[in-house]
Amino acid sequence: MEVILNINNLEYKYLNDQYIFTNLCLYIEKNKITTISGSNNCGKTTLLKLLSINRYQKKGCIIINGKDITDYNQKEYNEMVQAVFPNINNIEEKQLMDEIQNHTNNKDEEKVKYILKELELDKKRNKEISKWEPSEIIKLQIAKAILNSNSIVLIDSIDQYCSKKEIEKIYLFLKKCIEKYDLTFIITSVDLRESLYTDDLYILNNGSILLHGDPLKVLEKDNIINKAGLKIPFMIDLSVKLKDYDLINKIELDEGKLIDTLWK
Repeated sequence: MEVILNINNLEYKYLNDQYIFTNLCLYIEKNKITTISGSNNCGKTTLLKLLSINRYQKKGCIIINGKDITDYNQKEYNEMVQAVFPNINNIEEKQLMDEIQNHTNNKDEEKVKYILKELELDKKRNKEISKWEPSEIIKLQIAKAILNSNSIVLIDSIDQYCSKKEIEKIYLFLKKCIEKYDLTFIITSVDLRESLYTDDLYILNNGSILLHGDPLKVLEKDNIINKAGLKIPFMIDLSVKLKDYDLINKIELDEGKLIDTLWK
């Protein structure tokens, strides 16, 4: 296991002196997709915003690649960490390649071509971005972040803009990018179903780590998760209950396989 990011005893408060994090500690493994989940106002987006810039109130520390983030200059940090905070408003009337050329530093034409094809954006070349669907705009923002980052990409809550099928495709694409481009992804979501596509899951509650580990193992803690205001995916919730009654011996996500197991 190689850790790319360490947060140690981080404290952070808003301007009204209300603390959002007190002694927050977590780590992110390199070349993994990590989900950070929790109910609204638990600190998910705030955490990504702190990671997206190399400045923070100096209580605790944030270490990336063995170095405190405040020790990187702005150019170094921007080349290392890119963030996607979904925004479908104020989109300029540009075409795809103009946007890519104006807002990315990547000159690798093959990489650009591959990413646009995988995200099914290459078909939109001749249509102004302002006329795209919201999900397509989000995928463009993800594409630009990947093209500009050489290490970590942060993605904040895309489920409100993308369908379940689109989200599944995006995660499959991110896994390919890990292998091809040596990237690490940190993603926030309220929808715990998304964590099933990822390698590691943190659940935040009131600015603290409530649970952490392999997503399937974490999601077995249904009573704790429900108290945090999150909804367990139906198939996992059902599997946990059946497992408690010794009717099955593992979490089953496939409805057909679950029925077959119960009928045996």
